[in-house]
Amino acid sequence: MNLPRRNCLLPIALAVLALVSISAARAQQALTPKLQNAVGNWQVINADGTKGGHVETYLENGKLLGRVTAARPGRDPNSLCDKCSGELKNQHIMGMVIIRDFHPEGDDWVGGTLVDPENGKVYKGKIWAVGKDKLGMRGYVGISLIGRSATWERLP
Repeated sequence: MNLPRRNCLLPIALAVLALVSISAARAQQALTPKLQNAVGNWQVINADGTKGGHVETYLENGKLLGRVTAARPGRDPNSLCDKCSGELKNQHIMGMVIIRDFHPEGDDWVGGTLVDPENGKVYKGKIWAVGKDKLGMRGYVGISLIGRSATWERLP
């Protein structure tokens, strides 16, 4: 019996799709402990050592993201990001996704962006876990040499 050629391609296409899905799932599950340690709830520590707000980092489609879960001391929880640009302009800071699209490379999260709601600037960056209770990050515009670093502490 001769089957039309397109009927033969469907099982092959489904098999390829299944293999790609399995590979993607394994890639997400294969995070090193150091990469996994970057996920959690964090106390923002400002450059001057004072405590800022809280940020929750989480995984979505194999990428690391983070959203504001508590405003910095002295800030109205309903405040807007009036210094932000684009889609974030005048959006509520509470709940805002300020860490976006970081992907794993070795034991670091790279290739994403960080938004500072204080000044509205968007930085390229790199994020890494320091043990289980600290999160290091470097944000920069252009090249990494011109930027700033921060270390956040895990919340209990």
